[in-house]
Amino acid sequence: MTELILNQEIYDTILDSLDSEHKTLVHNIFIKYNLTYNSKLFDAPRHCFNDTLLETYLDYVLAFNLSIILDFLIDDMHLAIDDTIFIRCLELENFESYKYIISLGYTPQINTFKHAIHNCYSSVVENILVSDIEFINELNEHDVENIFNYNIDSDTVEMLYMLFNYGVNPEIFNRYLIALKDPSGTQIMINDDEREFAHEIIEILECNCKT
Repeated sequence: MTELILNQEIYDTILDSLDSEHKTLVHNIFIKYNLTYNSKLFDAPRHCFNDTLLETYLDYVLAFNLSIILDFLIDDMHLAIDDTIFIRCLELENFESYKYIISLGYTPQINTFKHAIHNCYSSVVENILVSDIEFINELNEHDVENIFNYNIDSDTVEMLYMLFNYGVNPEIFNRYLIALKDPSGTQIMINDDEREFAHEIIEILECNCKT
């Protein structure tokens, strides 16, 4: 039997069928060309509208919130929903796909929680804590390190307020308070645009931490 080779014309047909959410056509093409949701896109890595890179057909579905196709992948192609999928939604910055999966009854777990903290997605973190407040007790210094590694801004402040409101262990922030107060400014680099936010963060940490 001759192997069927995917070319640009067929690939365009696949993308058109995905975009139109024609699941029967998607199903038939996937079978015909032996594709799965984890198969590489023909032009991978494909640049998405928000500068993220799409590698697989699943990435494409998540990036463009193709809910009918996502249902098909779950129901007919046995896509297992776990933290890997939730985290990929966040990496692709498509919060609609993330919320849609939750609406199907799936619940993000600890790895998604920590990933959201790393990226200062405070609303995502808070929604997870509403479902499982115990996750707050599983955080350590490493889990909150990235909060101070990116630009310090209003998102950083909001994240810290929210974590302390939910009872995060203040001890995991002690060394970051010391670093922020270091007069040499070499441990955590603060530029002029961040200085006001850094002062507010120091106040938050001084009210909650013991150094």
